[in-house]
Amino acid sequence: MALTVVPAHIEEAIEQSCKAAGVSVISVLVRGQHRQLKLEISVDAVDGITHEHCAHVSRGIDERLENDEWFDRLQAVEISSPGADVPVRFLWQLNKHVGRVVSLTLNNNEVCEGELLEIDDEKIVLRQLKKKTESSIVTLCADVKEAHVVIKF
Repeated sequence: MALTVVPAHIEEAIEQSCKAAGVSVISVLVRGQHRQLKLEISVDAVDGITHEHCAHVSRGIDERLENDEWFDRLQAVEISSPGADVPVRFLWQLNKHVGRVVSLTLNNNEVCEGELLEIDDEKIVLRQLKKKTESSIVTLCADVKEAHVVIKF
């Protein structure tokens, strides 16, 4: 399957619609082939995403691209929050995961995993488990390359 590039004017309309809805774009992906294209937009906000956020973004995109030839070729547009398996794109996304286990890859490629206790613009505080009964509190600078919420069953 060939990768379809999203035209710049479409990306701009998505960004404007998200800004108007009070959310941030996490990813934009086009799947499918020529007549079966599906636009998948992942959005997030500090306090999480609601159905109303997604509906507002969808209406904004529809209004901005009402007579657009490329947009008219789409079979579907899907707007949702990022799944739990999607890496965190912005550190502010971690705010809603305080109390959960996260895995952070720092810019020096060091990997740190632990319960997220606190996060702000300058630091991240984790409780790392050393042994089954021992833990330590670690404060890291917010110099993170990649972050994931660890899902345990």
